[in-house]
Amino acid sequence: MKRIFFLVSILFICSSCLGQSNIDFYYQNKTQATKTDSIGYKFYLENTSKEFLKKDSEVLLFFNNAAFIDDVITINGKKYNFDNYTCGYREIKISKGNRKIKIMSKKKEKMEFNLKKGIDYIIINGNFDNKWSVTFSEYFPIMECL
Repeated sequence: MKRIFFLVSILFICSSCLGQSNIDFYYQNKTQATKTDSIGYKFYLENTSKEFLKKDSEVLLFFNNAAFIDDVITINGKKYNFDNYTCGYREIKISKGNRKIKIMSKKKEKMEFNLKKGIDYIIINGNFDNKWSVTFSEYFPIMECL
């Protein structure tokens, strides 16, 4: 009986550690892009200095500023302060060479996920509870100011 209890306990611990129960994942493919998304991408290309544009070897992360106000986010070991509120989303580039993205927050639990092939943009929202929302997008997304 003790062995069965021990095995069930180990299985429960392993399954809870492996599952990312604190993340909701979503996916946007190119067929979902609208004319507005195309206009937003054109605006991004025309109004961002060349040295700050996303390269083919990078993924562009969009963080919802409202969800991370007064927080420090660590992405693959590099810290970013969200110390004052600005409307909209903050864009952070990371290398696609990092096949795994590890994000830690002072306010929320940490999360970790693998990059998906063909994804150039990832939208990260933090619900106002401890849950993360991650949207993988094949196209440059347009988001409203929150």
